[in-house]
Amino acid sequence: MWRAPLETDRAARLLCAVQRERLVTGITTGILPAAATTGMLLGFGVRDGAPALVFNAIGAMLLGSGAAGRDFSMATIVGALLHIVVMLLYGVAYTTLVAEQGEHRLSWAVAVGAAAVIAMLVFTRVFGGGIALVLSLGNLLEIGAVIGIALPIGMRFALPQV
Repeated sequence: MWRAPLETDRAARLLCAVQRERLVTGITTGILPAAATTGMLLGFGVRDGAPALVFNAIGAMLLGSGAAGRDFSMATIVGALLHIVVMLLYGVAYTTLVAEQGEHRLSWAVAVGAAAVIAMLVFTRVFGGGIALVLSLGNLLEIGAVIGIALPIGMRFALPQV
């Protein structure tokens, strides 16, 4: 096959700075914490009489406090999607940390879980709304613990291993 003189094999890789395999592994790793914490948030809402309560609080951070109510609304959909995306990002962050360091998977899982709890508290403080307004500190710590437990398990199920 004929090529122009300025074309090289490296040109195809020029804009591919993201390591695709690590990204796929991270997203796959984040699926388990996303599923586990979504179930927890639904359970916390059911306990308080409104299954969508926590997702409404998450969605209200983006849509404004007027969008959230105790019933199913647009804030519920936005909140659920935002929650899932953030959990997948935690999976990518965990996978990146483990790949860079090569060991201490459990330590990195605990660190990411703790960072998640801190992020929930900071977002509530900065945006004046969020998950920490509708859940107790104990519930937030439970979510962080589940994230820390689910990340290494999710990594075991990820197809391409780091």
